[in-house]
Amino acid sequence: MENFKFLFIFFVCTVYVNAQTQKNVEDHQVQLGLPVPAILYEKGLGKNTTASLELVVGFGLRGCSGCETDFGVYPTLRGQFRYYYNMERRLDKGKNISGNSGNYIAAVMVYQDANPIFGDLELAESIIGVGPVYGLQRTYKRGFFYRLEGGVGYFSTQSDNGLGPILSARVGWVLGKRR
Repeated sequence: MENFKFLFIFFVCTVYVNAQTQKNVEDHQVQLGLPVPAILYEKGLGKNTTASLELVVGFGLRGCSGCETDFGVYPTLRGQFRYYYNMERRLDKGKNISGNSGNYIAAVMVYQDANPIFGDLELAESIIGVGPVYGLQRTYKRGFFYRLEGGVGYFSTQSDNGLGPILSARVGWVLGKRR
């Protein structure tokens, strides 16, 4: 639970950073994501910077033929500080930047709890990870978006820690108005 508090405090602190007046990024953005259910809130902080907080719901299933099947639904919290580095170039080429359509580099923090929201399959340990990622996000007129990102992070549990990949792919819809 301390890891969750740290992520929450990190997000709240970055949201209150003074923003520049002319932004290329959206002031506020809410996304509903798939293929696993997710909700993301992204707040524009500066001309090309945002902070985001994403709640993802994961599913686990364990069973075998002739034995009992266990399942669990797990919360995962992701916080990011993103810098969209190609917004001016996209504008110069007449491309869309609505819905924060651009390429970015980000610092990401991930926390997955070992206890399921519901179900009886408990993971061995909670996981916290931090690291840099490179990503791209594109949003279209009707709100459909896709996002791909990857990087290397440092992951820690109560019994182990080390480096590993951070990979994410998401599609979904942006709610509300965009520029």
